[in-house]
Amino acid sequence: MGKTAILMAALFAGQAAWAERGTQSDVPDAMWQRMQGVSWHEGMGCPARATLRLLTVPFNGFDGAQQLGQMIVAGEVAAEVLDIFDELHQAGFPIERMQPVHMFLGKDDLSMAANNTSAFNCRVVGGTTRLSQHAFGTAMDINPVQNPYVTSGGTSPAAGKAFDEAAERTSDVQGIIRAGDPVVSAFKARGWGWGGDWQSLKDYQHFSRSGH
Repeated sequence: MGKTAILMAALFAGQAAWAERGTQSDVPDAMWQRMQGVSWHEGMGCPARATLRLLTVPFNGFDGAQQLGQMIVAGEVAAEVLDIFDELHQAGFPIERMQPVHMFLGKDDLSMAANNTSAFNCRVVGGTTRLSQHAFGTAMDINPVQNPYVTSGGTSPAAGKAFDEAAERTSDVQGIIRAGDPVVSAFKARGWGWGGDWQSLKDYQHFSRSGH
């Protein structure tokens, strides 16, 4: 086989790989160690390591390039989460970043400020002692800057203030999530709830299996 043919074969193989559905695996030893006391805390009632799955997910980057990201979810939802993100990938929906929350010291505000799409984080709901749905690995946040958490007390992350009013939430905003779009439709088709439907506040980035 000539050099040109080899290069073309590699190119097509690479394109095929990007077109494939994501994969799931056990949480690796080194990653689990980094999660200790950061995104997983003993004694809080969060899932055991054996019940969590590491997903490796192809996605469309904000720069137009094909990328691979990772997130951790509960094993019970791993397959359907991979199905959802495969739909979003095929639909061309853009995501800026996708890394496990321990990469941001387990801090939700740092992950949001980085516009990071993530799922599992063993933490409580802010201002309460109640475990977040993220603590069970059955909730995720997508593009938090373009899809901020909005209450009467303010908007998080701070950069999300550019996208917290209805007039700003237009379809031409890269990475935005809107009612009836492919993102909301993919989650709702599998019974997940969207924080953009909430009445007392809006959490446009948030999807959860329980609806909370």
